[in-house]
Order: sequence, then structure tokens, then C-alpha cells
Amino acid sequence: MLNNTPLNQKANRAWNVTTPPAIEPVTLEEVKLWGRIDGSEEDNVLNSLISTVRENMELYLGRALITQTLTMYLDYWPGNILKLPRPPLISVTSISTLNESDVATVYDSDNYYLMTNAVPGEIIIKQGVEFPYNYNRDRGGFKIIWIAGYGTLASNVPTAIRDAIKQWVIDSFDNRVVSSDPPNSMRKKLMSFRVSNYVYSR
Repeated sequence: MLNNTPLNQKANRAWNVTTPPAIEPVTLEEVKLWGRIDGSEEDNVLNSLISTVRENMELYLGRALITQTLTMYLDYWPGNILKLPRPPLISVTSISTLNESDVATVYDSDNYYLMTNAVPGEIIIKQGVEFPYNYNRDRGGFKIIWIAGYGTLASNVPTAIRDAIKQWVIDSFDNRVVSSDPPNSMRKKLMSFRVSNYVYSR
């Protein structure tokens, strides 16, 4: 739900991850092999770092890695194209309008199509079709639920991203602090995967 400090905001929209990924893009064993770590004494620390680094990587790249469900609320519908955060876009579960009692009316999926290969993914309202409208609520009256990510398997995530996560975890383990950006040695390999914030402004 919308609140005073939503996780992510851009213009009239607030969104967050509502069903997190079922697995991480790298395993504990892969990280330990990468970092040449023996024994199991630090397994709990490493597992926690894997999750934290993955979340930071998604923020850094502006992408979803493993399949996850996201929900966004809009104050108004922006036009014939709505760009969705956290590509790659897999599918849209629903577009709904909400009244002030949170009762949802689903917008017909026949009225739009998706550009899943676009970065970011796009919902496009078909020509000659009325945009979603809502006269019953001023704030957060439009709700979109979608699924994003490279896939359900760790192997679906590009190797460069997975290697960068492993290095980031090891650096964080060695320094006992997780930086806000990936290691310098990995940033060049990640440049082509980053999604600029301005692409969501339309």
C-alpha cells in the first residue's frame, strides 16, 4: 500500500516488490568457491550478504534478476504508454482502478499489449481504446501488478551479473560492510545492463 515513505517513487507513482524471488542468483557454494572460503562457520553471514548484495545489485542496475512480482500505484494514467520499472518484463497480471474503499475494477486486458523486449518493458494501450480512468479516487487510484526478471533459475541471469554479485559478496565479507555500489573491478562489465532513471519519466 502507499505510505509516507514508499520504497520507490517517480512522479505520480509508487511501487515495490510484493513477492520476492524464490531463490538467489548465486548459491552459497558458488560464493565460497569464488572467494576460496573453506568451512561452514561463516555460512549464515555469507547467506545474508548474498541477499543484501542481490538487492543492492537490483537497485544499481534498475533491473529484476530472478522472477518476482511487483505492484505499482499511480495517481493518474500517463498516456498510451506506461513504462514499468525493473525490467526484464515477463507479464502483466492486472491493471485495476481502485475506489476509496480499495475495491478494484479490472481494466480489460484486451485493451492493451506488452512490449516485453523493450527496456524498460511497456504497457501500450491499443489505438481507438479508452485509457483507464478513475473519477472515484485522487491518490493511488490505479494499480498495476506485473512479473519481472530474467527467469526462475539462477542460470537465466547473465554471467557478468552473477560474477559481479559473487565478487561484491566477497568484498563485503572481507570488509564487513556492504557498499552501495559494486566493486570497481566489476562496474565496466555491468555498464550495458544499467537502466537509467530518466526512461521512466514519460
